[in-house]
Amino acid sequence: MKCTFTSIALFLFAGAACAEAPKLPALSQAEAWARLPSKNEKPPALPHWARMLAGPMPKTTAKMLELDRVHREKNPLGAVLGAKIRWVAADALSSPAGLATANLDLARAGVVLENGRFARPTNEPADEAAALDFARKLTRAAYTITDDEFAEVLRNFGPEKTVAIVHSAAYANFHNRILLGLGAATDTPPLPPVDVAFDAEGAAAAQTRSPWEDLKKVQDDGPAVRVEWTRGGFDDLTRSLDAQKARKLRIPLPDVAKVEGLTPRERDQAGKILWNTVSTGYQPHLTRAWFACLGAFYEESKVDRVFTNSMFWVVTRTNDCFY
Repeated sequence: MKCTFTSIALFLFAGAACAEAPKLPALSQAEAWARLPSKNEKPPALPHWARMLAGPMPKTTAKMLELDRVHREKNPLGAVLGAKIRWVAADALSSPAGLATANLDLARAGVVLENGRFARPTNEPADEAAALDFARKLTRAAYTITDDEFAEVLRNFGPEKTVAIVHSAAYANFHNRILLGLGAATDTPPLPPVDVAFDAEGAAAAQTRSPWEDLKKVQDDGPAVRVEWTRGGFDDLTRSLDAQKARKLRIPLPDVAKVEGLTPRERDQAGKILWNTVSTGYQPHLTRAWFACLGAFYEESKVDRVFTNSMFWVVTRTNDCFY
């Protein structure tokens, strides 16, 4: 799976290269919880990033918090390896908040840290080292992952856990790039997952925004950036696509029985899109949590599809992802 779940996650929010000052105001705990209704009489503390997003996008924030809990507490890889993968991605992206959260989860899982920080040991098991190196490369330059590197991870972990490794690295990229893009502060101390069952349907209404036609009239003095759309021309792009279509799958498709056990909508998606077949067939729980988040985002943001598809093109092209 040279093109991974990561590129689809990244187009939701274009992350900055480094942490900066917060770009959105953060609500107080009480104000944020008023927009994120739950049945808890004493709801736990929300992380800074959630208090930034709860104002404009409460339903999406609730689903993001649920997705965060799934990856941090119900990861099929286990608490330790899942947190190490998130640590590797946060380290590769220089995300202080992501590192702090991963360190917390490793400590909660019983890993001994050095001065409160995880450091990869020189004698780590070969299978774990391969998985963490894979996650780092997936974060920094996914297109450079070789068939042999993927085959090693697959051989060590099998299809189900290999897909979970890809999902874990993808989620860490998605989450940390949001933190960096928003300039979210690092919570002190870092917070555990928010253990709350949200009533997303009862969430406050998303804040309204200007119509797209009005936004088109806005003028600014920002730099004009020309995206290099073709890199060699249309013929070169066509040859690359043909070569990609001729490639053999790096991972076997799941048994038909796994797909038949999905919901009708999931089966339909799995039958149309190959990465859906693999993701939903091997890791339905992780995939459902992601799509719940994506669906809430589309519902609340009411994004212009031409705009989002253009952004998706820019991100995948920048990552040299054929998708």
